Amino acid sequence: MALEHSVLIESVIKELLKTQYNLNIISTEKLGIGTANCYRLFDGNKYYFLKEFQSGFSEEDLIREANLVNFLAENGFPVARFLFTVEGKTSITYCNHLLCLEEYIEGKTYGYNDFPKSMLAETAQMLGKLHYVMKDYPLPKDMGTEWLASYSADAMIAQYDTLLAVAEQNLRDANYTHIIADLQYKKELAQRCNDYKQYFEGITYSPTHGDFQGCQLICDGENIKAVIDFSSARTLPAVWEIMRSYVQTSVDCRKNEVIDTEEVCKYVQEYMKYSPLTKKDLAAMPYVYLFQLARSKYGYPQYLTTDSEDREGLLQFAFWRTNMCREVEKKAEEISAALSKLM
Repeated sequence: MALEHSVLIESVIKELLKTQYNLNIISTEKLGIGTANCYRLFDGNKYYFLKEFQSGFSEEDLIREANLVNFLAENGFPVARFLFTVEGKTSITYCNHLLCLEEYIEGKTYGYNDFPKSMLAETAQMLGKLHYVMKDYPLPKDMGTEWLASYSADAMIAQYDTLLAVAEQNLRDANYTHIIADLQYKKELAQRCNDYKQYFEGITYSPTHGDFQGCQLICDGENIKAVIDFSSARTLPAVWEIMRSYVQTSVDCRKNEVIDTEEVCKYVQEYMKYSPLTKKDLAAMPYVYLFQLARSKYGYPQYLTTDSEDREGLLQFAFWRTNMCREVEKKAEEISAALSKLM
């Protein structure tokens, strides 16, 4: 679901595409995908993909994404290229919203809960191929030393106490019991997170997609045709992206909130056919993922303190992520030991 209402109407789209891209668009279709407002356009000969970013989205970040995507295309990795305006720009601005035009790739896309289990192996392989192609590509680094040092269990606990105080004022809320239980658990987990910092020492950092998962893939039958949406691309712990992509894509995780350790190992083995990992990486994987996931409060403050249009959906997402925290924490030692045996 788009996070903001679109500032575009069909006549405006047609005018912008004519003046900025010299394209005569004859039809537009709004697509119900992603957090941005997205459109499929047709000029009588071919389709195009128009993306309207949320207000406040950085032009610098968009240029970085466009450069990366075109680099990947030039190196044979399947992506949707950015198209340039008649002035050679990667984007235009309308009503304080950045717009970009990309190639439209025909194919099937999946939601968060219906990605075929039979395609998990190819998904892991595709991530391994991506990391191999991107291995020397310059991107800003996240989850580094400063980020680790910024973590304070006391500060996190204080933030959860604030949310608990707000929740206590809504005793009649149907979600009250669930919210209280989750926030209490996250408080306890915050105290344990300091123990997980050690797992970041000496692990592999890789330039990566930043949000690699099943819903970011365009498929043709049982094959992946392209990877889309590199707006979150950064240099990050490789094992974080691997573990997160498995959890976000696996139907067992998304629907049943259960991690299959054997399936995780198979996923990682497929990845390692194209990009190497160290024994330290493998042992650290569940703890690195858990540390980042545990730090996030996303969904609870939006539900408790705002009138967000999608507050119910955000709360359900928060419930799911907290249950995955419980599952990863419960199985972290088992997963770490099993992955370590791969080398």
